[in-house]
Amino acid sequence: MNNHITYPAYAKINLGLNVLRKRDDGYHEIETIFQQIDLADKIEIIKMAGTDGKVLIECAHPLVPNNEKNICYHAASLLLNKFGIFQNLKITITKKIPVGAGLGGGSSDAAVVLKGINQLCQLGLNPAELQEIARGIGADVPFFIYGGTMLATGIGDILKPIALPLNYQGVLIYPDISISTPWVYKNFKINLTNTKKNFKLAGLFGQGIQLNEFAVFFKNDLEEVVFPVYPEIKEIKNKLLATGALYASMSGSGSSVFGIFPSDFKFAHNFEQNFNPEYAIYRVNPLG
Repeated sequence: MNNHITYPAYAKINLGLNVLRKRDDGYHEIETIFQQIDLADKIEIIKMAGTDGKVLIECAHPLVPNNEKNICYHAASLLLNKFGIFQNLKITITKKIPVGAGLGGGSSDAAVVLKGINQLCQLGLNPAELQEIARGIGADVPFFIYGGTMLATGIGDILKPIALPLNYQGVLIYPDISISTPWVYKNFKINLTNTKKNFKLAGLFGQGIQLNEFAVFFKNDLEEVVFPVYPEIKEIKNKLLATGALYASMSGSGSSVFGIFPSDFKFAHNFEQNFNPEYAIYRVNPLG
């Protein structure tokens, strides 16, 4: 019997993000395109001796809690309790995705925990069933059950696959700035302009848009809140465009910024010198 499993937990970027309205429950209705990328954490799940249903979390990252506050703990406990499983588990998280960067690292980790326990404990759940459980953990978690390229609506939990070009390479820059997602949404102002333009993403189905049209269709509304307060993040976006990116945007509520470059783009040897040496810079590729 297999007592150990290891999975990669891939990050995502938001190719576009439109904020539609504020809901009665306090959340915001959004429209976004999630694109999975090959930057990944590693999740290791081990069956331990004992039948108490205990979950032990191990992670060396100083910003990741090793207790019940960890989203992976929440995901594991939810699944064990739902199906009456009393197996003790140890979950080891090796972080490569920056924490609090708008890349969905925690949500991806949680989704992988669901998939890993499903396999390790032979629960036999299909992806749709796992996705339904994931909705109870966090808005982004359902996307990571499937990954790929998805149009997300609702609070980001209603998903439809969408075909977009994947023939590009990306540069992801994380300036190590912590931005509160609740603060960003609290300060976002819904206006008539926002309302009028928020049908673009849903209208992309079947249009077959090209890579050089990304900048026409995609925009992150949350930049309107973040850039005035954190001009350094806007500067990163502008520099990516100046160095040849066809499209650049903040991902989610920030603070990471990505640039999309043609697949045959040749990065100059001094490309990274355009940016603060303290920034974390990643070369990434989209996953289908």
